[in-house]
Parts: sequence; C-alpha cells; structure tokens
Amino acid sequence: MASEQENRIVAEVMDNMKMAETEESSARRYVRRVVDKILIYCCREDLPERLEGTAAQIAEDMLKADLLVSTGKETSSVTRGDTTISYRDPSASRSATVDFMKNYETSLNHYKKMRLPKDNHAGS
Repeated sequence: MASEQENRIVAEVMDNMKMAETEESSARRYVRRVVDKILIYCCREDLPERLEGTAAQIAEDMLKADLLVSTGKETSSVTRGDTTISYRDPSASRSATVDFMKNYETSLNHYKKMRLPKDNHAGS
C-alpha cells in the first residue's frame, strides 16, 4: 500500500515531468527506488519531509537519464537550412548524470544518521 508521503512525491514527479496518468506506475517505481536509496544512504527508517523534494528531483533525473539511454540519442543541435541534426554522445550524457547524482550527497548528508558500534562490554 502506498503511503501518503510516496503519493505526494509521485504526484510532484508526474507534474514536473508532464507524465500521463497511465505512466503513474513507472513514476511510482522510480520514487520507490529513490526513497530506498536515500534511506540506505542516510541509515534511516523514515524519510524526513524536507527530503521529499530531493527525492522527487532524483527520481526525475533518473527518469530523464533512462529515457536518454533507452533512445540512445539526445539532440545537441538542429539547423534547418540544409538540415543538420547533431546528437550528443550518450556515454558522456550518462557520465554527466552520474556526476550530477553525486551532487545530492551534500543535501543527504544533513539527514544521515551515524552508525555507532555496539558497546561490547555492556553488563561487564
């Protein structure tokens, strides 16, 4: 069952990406992946409300990156006189996306919980 928080993030992603209602399952799948990655990275069981926008942005970036990879072509320029179309190198675009995703670490680090080693001498 989807949570209210997940529904808000999915709605934001669909609105920002101009997705049709028929694409909600895809948006929801990406949001779940992103939330899981955030929770794992931050060592948390809950997603703070202030990270909902970040989760939506990461999901949008992942959707955009996967659309680029699936088509394999991103137009870099178009000229109408004598028809020239140039495409960007998909591997460079994927690399740029990976680098961009790393930029979220700064935002996520503020919500990261520290894992402390268990006290092995408890009760001694």
